[in-house]
Amino acid sequence: MTAPQSVRSVGAPVPGVATGTLPPAGAVVPTVDDPGDAIADPTSGRALLAGGSILGLAMLVANAGNYALNLLLGRWLTPAQFSDATLMVTLMLTLTSLTLCLQLVAARFVGSYDAAGTPERSDRLARTLRRGALVAGLGCAVLLAAPAVWWREVFHTESWVPFVILGAGMPFYLVQSVGRGVMQGRLRFRPLAVTFVVEMVVRLGLGALLVTLGFGVVGATVGLAASFVATGLVVHVLSGAHRPTAGPRPPLGEVRAYIGFTSVLLVGQMIANNSDVLVAKAYLTPTAAGIFAAVALIGRAVFFLSWSVATVVFPAVAARHAGGGNTDSLLRGGILAVTAIGAVCAAAAWTVGGPVLGVVLGPAYAGLSGLLALYAGMTTLFAVGNLIASHQLSLGNARPSWLLLGGAVLGLVLLLFRHGSAVQLITAQLTAMALLLVVLTVDHLRGARPSAPATTSPTEAGA
Repeated sequence: MTAPQSVRSVGAPVPGVATGTLPPAGAVVPTVDDPGDAIADPTSGRALLAGGSILGLAMLVANAGNYALNLLLGRWLTPAQFSDATLMVTLMLTLTSLTLCLQLVAARFVGSYDAAGTPERSDRLARTLRRGALVAGLGCAVLLAAPAVWWREVFHTESWVPFVILGAGMPFYLVQSVGRGVMQGRLRFRPLAVTFVVEMVVRLGLGALLVTLGFGVVGATVGLAASFVATGLVVHVLSGAHRPTAGPRPPLGEVRAYIGFTSVLLVGQMIANNSDVLVAKAYLTPTAAGIFAAVALIGRAVFFLSWSVATVVFPAVAARHAGGGNTDSLLRGGILAVTAIGAVCAAAAWTVGGPVLGVVLGPAYAGLSGLLALYAGMTTLFAVGNLIASHQLSLGNARPSWLLLGGAVLGLVLLLFRHGSAVQLITAQLTAMALLLVVLTVDHLRGARPSAPATTSPTEAGA
């Protein structure tokens, strides 16, 4: 389905790609531009494994580079400066729901139209989505840059300049998500993988260079914005966005309905994954906020590691559900895998987390083992809850997404009332995520399956 929304740092892990876009049964399957080309059905397990392996390897390399940048910034910057740098990415990731929604919509409709033998309709839709993404990106740029001085006062940052720099990259950030969705919908995993590597290389190389030259948070933010520009240019070429489009007008009513159908879950992810760092930045001292940002950075790794499970589970869920099969066994396997990942991360955080951070980031971070383990446990609860809600969303059941959104809002409310220390922030989130998981589990066991918003087939819509 969608990707998680946040390790909050300049080297934030790469969001996952949209899934659940398998062509309908009996449809003509498009050609795949990856090692699965030789396989008759690119939606088969073997083909998805081949293409997904390339994409997964690329994302692993990209995430490793991004984490390397995080560690360098934590080492080179003071806790207060690191907090400012982390805030820039937190603000960017707060807008990630827009990019993920655009990517998911593009992937879903492009896959459907191509499978129905109308690729020209896919190209026309992609052009329409790119225009919408550009307008939204310009709006986000104005929102960040125009009141930059006010943002500086609200979040107690050293300078207002990073807000302007980040805003300049937003149009590229949103537009590239449409191109990635087009490549995902057409199962073109190899060029899609290239885009993630390019994003990491530019961010790590330029960001690290500018910070070493003495530009500090401004330099790190320039590297972040430049990575959006470079990725946008690469996506533009590899996705075929430069080709002329002359297809029929896409059914915008259907597209808008699907956007509404998926945005609830994405907004819930955005609030749950970013609100604590924003609250910490607003209410804690700069040094305490920087230390909390380091805890969140490491703790959120649980969520991104768990998303590798979701990337495998959701296409299988879509395929089995389309064939009338029961998907609960896939969900159970996914929950076991996510829980195991979370348990291992929490145990590692408790035993060696603080000492390792002390070596890598400096003595100020050496005593964080307990906070890291607590944060990892909280994130594991949210990762499992998100897996349940996303699984249900792939089956056409939107109610768990609303429940997840409610849990995220509850977490934000608790944070606003309990923000005196890092421990209070984490326990507030832990309480909300535990309640959310209980509610989602009960809802799933009751077997509720509300109907999804009606959509038309590619051949019916706009025919």
